[in-house]
This record gives sequence, C-alpha cells and structure tokens, in this order.
Amino acid sequence: MTDTTLTGAGLIASAYPARYYAQYDRTAAGITPVTALIDTLADATVVNALPAAADMVALTTDQWALAQTALSLHVQDGALLYPDRYYAEYDASASQPTKVISWTDMWEWSDLAGAPDISNLLAVSATDWADQSYRRNGRGVQDGKIIDYVPPVPIALQAQMVLSGVPGQTWAKFGSVGAAVPEAWVAYQQALKAIADGKDTTSTTLPAAPS
Repeated sequence: MTDTTLTGAGLIASAYPARYYAQYDRTAAGITPVTALIDTLADATVVNALPAAADMVALTTDQWALAQTALSLHVQDGALLYPDRYYAEYDASASQPTKVISWTDMWEWSDLAGAPDISNLLAVSATDWADQSYRRNGRGVQDGKIIDYVPPVPIALQAQMVLSGVPGQTWAKFGSVGAAVPEAWVAYQQALKAIADGKDTTSTTLPAAPS
C-alpha cells in the first residue's frame, strides 16, 4: 500500500467535502444572516482564509444555484432556518385538507419579523414555483402535498342561503292556498335563523326541512 499526499483540488475536497458553503457569524446568538456564499473550488476563493467546514453550513448543488439570486438566507443552530427557498404557507394545526394561505420565497425575507414558522410551510420545488399555474388560487394542502381545494361554505352562510328561500316555499305550500304555516315550518325557519345569525354555534349541519 502506498500513501498518497493530497494536493490541490484533492486537498480542498478533503477539507471541504460539500464544495459549497454558507458562511455566517458563529458568535451571534439565535437567528443570524448568511454573510457569504463560498465555492471552495472557485479560482477566486482563498481557501486558507476560510473557516473550517464544520464552522459553515454545507449547501447542496440545488441550494447553491438558488442562492445566487436570493436576497437573504438565515442560519439557526448551525443550519439554514429555511432549507428550501420556496414554500406554500398553511395552517398546520387545521384539519386537512386545508387551504394554502400564501406562497412565499423565504430567501427574499431580509427582515424575519412576521415571517411564517417553518412548521406552517410546505416546500415547493423550483420547477413548480416557476409554473404560475401551480400557484393559482384554489389550492390546498393534504398529507404533505399540494392539491386542488375548494373550501367548505361556512354553515352560517349555508343557513342564510337556505333561509332566503324558505318564505317562497312556505307561501307556495301554505299561504297560496290560504292554509296556516305549520309549527314545524316555523321551528325550521327559526333554527335556520339562529345558525345564520350566529346564535347557534354548536350545529355543524343544517336542520332538515319538514316533509
């Protein structure tokens, strides 16, 4: 067996196996911005002036490519705070399917005040992001995937819609022939009105119309 001394690119690759890195202030507490993007094999890179690989954030080839046009990346606990650039924001605590609240490029946020938490974000590929039709209205999240989604109509609005047609129904059935409106229909109308007005907050379905 012969020992081979590494030189040049081999020596650099041994010290920096990921090739691409994000440099940041390791003395800063909490969330801190990336201060430089490093290609260890670039001609202009002075490798001897770099921190150790363990003191930077290794970037994938895809992350490196996307970072070239990004405004700002952030690091927390030695890793990218948002490892992907593009995301769909949604309420992770909501029952699914649930609507996409917004589409966001997290590498454009220089100020993270008001930024969504990573737990409420679903990563979107660069290919899908570039497709404007993918980020259309009427999209939702279910089981970690983006789907077509039509939000359910709130029950109060359903009640309002049905209630608007009840007078015509009762007239056709009873008033038009001079009959009194039965109590069942009065109670039905009152139940719909309670839901529509928000007084009934426990019902999850509309009452059935009397036969």
